Amino acid sequence: MLLQAANRVIFNTGIVYARLIFSLLVGLVTTRIILNALGETDYGIYSLVAGVIGTLSFLNASMANASMRFMSHSLGSGDSELVKRTFNTSLIIHFFLGFVVVLIMEIGGLLMFKYWLNIPPDRLYDAKVIFHFMVITTFVSVISVPFDAVMNAHENFLAISLIAMFGISVGLGIAFYISYIDSNQLIIYGFLVLLNQIMIRIIKQVYSRINYVECKIRLKDYIDKVLIRNILSFASWSMLGVSSGIIITQSKSILLNMFFGVNLNAANGIANNLTSQLNNFSASMTQAINPQIMKSEGGGNRDQMIRLTTMAAKFSVFLFAIFSIPVFIETPYLLWLWLENVPDFVVIFTRLMILTMIIEKFTFPITTAISAIGRIKEITIVGLIAISLTIPIAYFLFKAGMPPQTIYLVGIFISLLSAGVRLYYGKKIAGINIGSFLKTVVLKSSVPIILAAGFTILPFLFLNESFIRLVLTTGISIVASVVLIRYIGLTKEEFLRLKGIVQSLLVKLKLKKK
Repeated sequence: MLLQAANRVIFNTGIVYARLIFSLLVGLVTTRIILNALGETDYGIYSLVAGVIGTLSFLNASMANASMRFMSHSLGSGDSELVKRTFNTSLIIHFFLGFVVVLIMEIGGLLMFKYWLNIPPDRLYDAKVIFHFMVITTFVSVISVPFDAVMNAHENFLAISLIAMFGISVGLGIAFYISYIDSNQLIIYGFLVLLNQIMIRIIKQVYSRINYVECKIRLKDYIDKVLIRNILSFASWSMLGVSSGIIITQSKSILLNMFFGVNLNAANGIANNLTSQLNNFSASMTQAINPQIMKSEGGGNRDQMIRLTTMAAKFSVFLFAIFSIPVFIETPYLLWLWLENVPDFVVIFTRLMILTMIIEKFTFPITTAISAIGRIKEITIVGLIAISLTIPIAYFLFKAGMPPQTIYLVGIFISLLSAGVRLYYGKKIAGINIGSFLKTVVLKSSVPIILAAGFTILPFLFLNESFIRLVLTTGISIVASVVLIRYIGLTKEEFLRLKGIVQSLLVKLKLKKK
């Protein structure tokens, strides 16, 4: 059973990786074109306004988590009527949520523009227009969640990836178009992004209604008041957890704007863009394995759920490290290749974000395990208290004259604290053995990563900055990481299991070709 689950995870991960590679390459090109077309000031305004929208998107993110959790559970139960009720209930909840989000954003936006945001007066009108476009874009995104949840629960990552790649391609086309117009570029860009989001929403709905019987919209027959209460109860606690991360991230952007101006928002936005692409490479494993974790718990198989959680943590760290080590070392040169004109502080922001992310990777899948069980109240409250310390600490340090990167140093400390919280509640709620987890995941993952970084830094120390050095650094990182993970990071049993999965997939591919 575990082998079948792992087999599916590897297959799904491969599909998601194809999408991510495409997304990374196209995304880097798109960002460079948009930055050059809009200029540093307008790009900073776009990043800042997007950040303001992001402070309230936790409502959508928390409901998305709840919808995906309940859809996976209902599919695992084998009850087709429950699956239909879950989808239709989720649909009506998200339409209501969408209107609530619009109302909150519009009221909050008025206050933010008047009292908090530091935007040049001659760009204020454009910033307000782009804000309204983003609000509508967010509404469309919210009402798309039930269809995302269905495709994720069915583990149809091929359709998810193809739709996403189409949207990304349209985004590249928008970027090229913006670079050829001379006026109102920021406003036109925001409007075209909105149209792209609407088109993707229509595609998802049409595809889901054709392929999944539960996606027939019959609100009168399948609205379940008890299910509404259960979903909202789970989402309310999930909301606190999701909001803590999103609000803190976007509050960092606002703090940087308050103390250092809009140009620091451009630097922060670029660093976020680059590191989010890196994060996606390891998040693909989590995305592919989450439905299996949920279904295992829904089917009453706690031991398999814990094993899948451990596997997700370990491989998330490995996948992130393989790609992030050369990026961390060659950050200045990579940014120069990508942007040519690199804003101040982008390099240090990027490196500190990478360190924060790798700390999070070690224990974050434990949160998924606890969500699968449904007991998220305690870990949410304690985690919220821990992560909320970031902003007041950074504020007082900025008041004392500390440099911009201080906010990310504080974030690293908070990430270590949060990891301890996850381990404690992973043991208390899911029965995860802390000692075994530290040995199996943290220790077995850290040693090969540190050694691989040591080998990778050698070209950086002895060669001048160049494309050849970048190629050598990347090549050494990949080879060293793979070899060290094979012989140090993986147990014999894990290696044989992984080898068996890969061989079985190759056999299937050969049979399909015949």
